Amino acid sequence: MNSLDIDLEAFCSWLCLHEHDVVGYPGTFFRTPLSVWLSEVSGQTYGVDGKLYGRASYDSCCWLLLPQWAELFTAWMEGLALGPITGCQALDNLARVEMALFSRGSKRQAMRGRKEDVYAECGV
Repeated sequence: MNSLDIDLEAFCSWLCLHEHDVVGYPGTFFRTPLSVWLSEVSGQTYGVDGKLYGRASYDSCCWLLLPQWAELFTAWMEGLALGPITGCQALDNLARVEMALFSRGSKRQAMRGRKEDVYAECGV
């Protein structure tokens, strides 16, 4: 898996594997469920900030746009208390995101930012 690919099904599978484990904390850049998953699958530390995600070692100007589902998931997770989030809780939230996007007629596919353009601009 390319470490920059954010795949809904892969994230969902990871949450299922960690159903009873703490998978992150909302309100943090590098410890949200999505950033913990990205860090685990890539072997690099990733952060998530609003609509953007990227490696912790990169300047934020090099961070990429999240796919629509991940952006909505992140926004809804931010609404939770600052306590630990289990895989089950995150999975429940992800299911709500999928239902909301489905009801709006959105596609479930992961939409990627134009990473080549962003990294070329930053010289990475």
